[in-house]
Amino acid sequence: MENKENKNLSRRRFMGSSALGLAGLTLLPRWVTAGGLNNAPTSEFYKIRSGIPNSQYFFRDNKAGNQYLFYIGNTVLAGTGLKDPTLRYSAQMVKGFNKYFPDAKINETRHMYPGGSWFAQFRCAHGQPVFGEVIFSGHLAILDFAADDRNIDIPEVKLSLEAIVRQVTLFRDTHSRMMVYTLTPEMLQSWRKGKTPEYIKVSEQIAEHYGIPSLNLAKYAADKIISGEISFDAFSTDGVNPTEAGAKIYGEAVAKFVDALMTAYLVPETPQHFVLPEKLFSGTDDNGRIVAYEDLQVKKLGIWKPGQKSPIVPFRHLLVSDQAGATLALKFKGSEIGILDVLDKDSADFEYSVDKAPFRKLPAPKDSTAPVMRPVSLVKGLEKDTEHELVIKVASPGVARIGGILLNGTVKDTFEGMTPLEKIDAIYATMTPVVYDPPVGRFANIPVTLRKLQGGGDLRMVLLGDSIMGNTSGSMFELLMMRNAPKCNVIKIPSLRSGTGCRYYQEENRVQSYVLDLQPDLLVIGGISNGDAESVRSVIRQVRAKMPNMEVLLLTPVFGAYKDDQIKAFTYEIDTTTDNYRFNMQKVAAEEKCAFFDMTGPLWKYVRNSGMTPGWFMADNTHANSRGSQIIGRLLEAWFKV
Repeated sequence: MENKENKNLSRRRFMGSSALGLAGLTLLPRWVTAGGLNNAPTSEFYKIRSGIPNSQYFFRDNKAGNQYLFYIGNTVLAGTGLKDPTLRYSAQMVKGFNKYFPDAKINETRHMYPGGSWFAQFRCAHGQPVFGEVIFSGHLAILDFAADDRNIDIPEVKLSLEAIVRQVTLFRDTHSRMMVYTLTPEMLQSWRKGKTPEYIKVSEQIAEHYGIPSLNLAKYAADKIISGEISFDAFSTDGVNPTEAGAKIYGEAVAKFVDALMTAYLVPETPQHFVLPEKLFSGTDDNGRIVAYEDLQVKKLGIWKPGQKSPIVPFRHLLVSDQAGATLALKFKGSEIGILDVLDKDSADFEYSVDKAPFRKLPAPKDSTAPVMRPVSLVKGLEKDTEHELVIKVASPGVARIGGILLNGTVKDTFEGMTPLEKIDAIYATMTPVVYDPPVGRFANIPVTLRKLQGGGDLRMVLLGDSIMGNTSGSMFELLMMRNAPKCNVIKIPSLRSGTGCRYYQEENRVQSYVLDLQPDLLVIGGISNGDAESVRSVIRQVRAKMPNMEVLLLTPVFGAYKDDQIKAFTYEIDTTTDNYRFNMQKVAAEEKCAFFDMTGPLWKYVRNSGMTPGWFMADNTHANSRGSQIIGRLLEAWFKV
């Protein structure tokens, strides 16, 4: 009976209310007794509230491979000044999770940039086309901004902190969230006076409203300092970053917190969905984003060079101009507008205007000695439902390097109302055309596919692979195929698993569900995660053992990480003198009588001849963006054209 009740409770949706309210519970906590609902585990320095059961589910099942925790914050996350990086509180937290889930492959990703919680509300938005940060590759967001928010007014902090919590949840409603507060001199001073710091009060108010666990490392450390167990100078030499002695104190608190966190709730059967409550503060705007400068709504006047290499991370590319008077304009709706650029010793000044107000100066610091990121707000407090216009221009000799436009609001969708085919054509219209002459005889081993392209009928095509094959599917190349072969109905079926290739599909008869059950006419195998060509051969032989007439097309890798061999050791033509993946795939195709398309060569030839940095075509360090996907799609269009 108890198990049945647990199952029913675990199916409820998370509500963003106080963790102690019944509406906020989604599964049976271990601290519920027959006598009723007790308080969730709590102490002077932590509160569990609704916990992180979704992350516990992912830790336990490990279905997504590596489990990434994304810490969003400041220098304390970097372990600044620590000789032993394992003493970082983030590393100690991973250690604590591994204590309960030893088989989970847990990785921490730490995203540390200036601007505190104010800038974070923009970079936490729904993926960034220019700013090369991937903060949502995991399932647990740990938010830590106390050190960078020291000199920010509390009324502003409370709005940005709430916006971040909402942004994380709006991006993916199964993300677990956690708030962490590290010690600052101002906090210590408040506690010495017997007062709770205002920053902690506001943060806890937000955490309570959304049912988020909070870890008050600041309180734990302050208590030890005030009691005389350690001096503040011994705890931190700069007032913010802990010494090794200070880091060990943080580590003690983390261990106690994680023990309470991991034992508070049973692991749910499936990840639950958070439902956001009403905003706690009326002024909170959760529409923060970084608008890509290449968005077609950003109008450019004068000489601008897009897709240029950035001298610093995390920008994938920059918009550059050395022409005084070059102008950008953007119409938008929203409460705040700003820019994100790169400053260097040769940077130009800007002037800007919103809604035709007199131009104001935004000078470039003249003491820059190395490239540095500058997130800056230009105008706040705008009427968020009214259309506004930003105009910004290069106002002095020098070089302007723009990474994006910071907006708490929305811009018009250029592609609104377009069909999928019209949209990909519109994206492709902004690009240099792809030129590729496919080899004669490429259909020799896939005659049924050729016959259907020429004569018509349904062509069931299964794409087998990883997220790179997801990019391939996302190019919508089948629409281009059907435009060229209007009698043929291409039924594209993605059969994908992120980070997974034939080395996975070849085991435990997985070909049955990933391929055979889908009854393809043509199996297309590609991606960057196959392991080796022999794993591909194994899959081919397994499917043909049950479907002897299965036609197969093998694709060599497109995009991927720069450390991958197909990029690091790239040659336009396949290197037939060494043992390499492209050559081995070509041999497997010939020996197993499969069609073969070396996409690596023509794709990277296009990228390298484009005059743009490779990041111009990428959505992160591995995957294609919409432009990169169109290179893939147009190459496949050319290959399949009859």
